[in-house]
Amino acid sequence: MSHTVAPPPLPLLSTIFRGIKAGRHWCFGDPEYAELNGELFEAYRTFFAQLDLTLHRDPRGFVYAIDEDSDAEKGTERITKYVVLTAVWVDALADQGRDIGTAIFAQRQRVEDLPHFTTEAHRRLLNQVGIGSIDDLQNTLKTLERYGFVNWTIDGRFSPQPAFHRFLDVCLAAKAATDDDQHQTESSRPSVATATEQNQP
Repeated sequence: MSHTVAPPPLPLLSTIFRGIKAGRHWCFGDPEYAELNGELFEAYRTFFAQLDLTLHRDPRGFVYAIDEDSDAEKGTERITKYVVLTAVWVDALADQGRDIGTAIFAQRQRVEDLPHFTTEAHRRLLNQVGIGSIDDLQNTLKTLERYGFVNWTIDGRFSPQPAFHRFLDVCLAAKAATDDDQHQTESSRPSVATATEQNQP
């Protein structure tokens, strides 16, 4: 009588599951990323699909999972704060004529060097989500570390991680849509209906 041999348990499964429920993203250097990004990715994805969780492996170097049936995180105060922080960062860098991707993903940055409070308009936007000072900005960026978006060093500097692309994608897509609308208005061209789907982290 033949017996079916059960597959070996997936490594770090309970740790990864707890991270998923907490909104964690993993990138190079994380033990979980080494497992999730390897040959067992499909096995992990199949397992979590049974729990209505969709595992994503982004080619830019990070892995995360989302609950496709849950709207719990969409539009929350916390997510809104992170998106506004990123949007102001993108806008300020664009005003300075700097390359947005290169500037945001620079390593070992100091919070006091960030351009978020340069203009009154940006200060008003940040105030609306509870970021009214450099200390508030630093505390907000520190909370992003627990989700895998930012890494902090002992000397008080931070480096955005690849997962930060999720916020950046939302902001760049919104900025492109706004720029396109302005261009069409200024040139008095007939509007063209477009379907652009933007995913919120």
